[in-house]
Amino acid sequence: MKDPTGADQILLRDLNAVRLKDEEVSRVLAAAKMACRNGETSDTAGIMIAVRLFEKAPDKAKAIIFRLQALAKLIASLDFEDWVLGNGHFVPAFAQESLISAAVDHPLSMVDGDISFEKEPFLQRAFELTKTHGGNGN
Repeated sequence: MKDPTGADQILLRDLNAVRLKDEEVSRVLAAAKMACRNGETSDTAGIMIAVRLFEKAPDKAKAIIFRLQALAKLIASLDFEDWVLGNGHFVPAFAQESLISAAVDHPLSMVDGDISFEKEPFLQRAFELTKTHGGNGN
């Protein structure tokens, strides 16, 4: 893992300092899902949705964007995309809620030169939250 530059450290500090609520991130995800159903498929749709929903709180918009991108990278790297996104499979609500909750408050880090979540601590946090959201943790 390479050391973050001064600018990276400032960005990480600023992103991690923003306090978010699960509901705020869920609003962005719900709006993005609706946009997708309405045919909006551009790569920037989610970013624009966050910016629009939080136009009076740009730091929140930026933090949500980075956190959702970090969550997407982690999901893709673990190859459990079907489990999280559904794609015809039953996904318990508590599992989705746990991943969102972990993404809301788990610290972002530099991982392989990219802003992301450190895999093992993030998954441990999501696992613990699964127990509180209705899962049995098994």
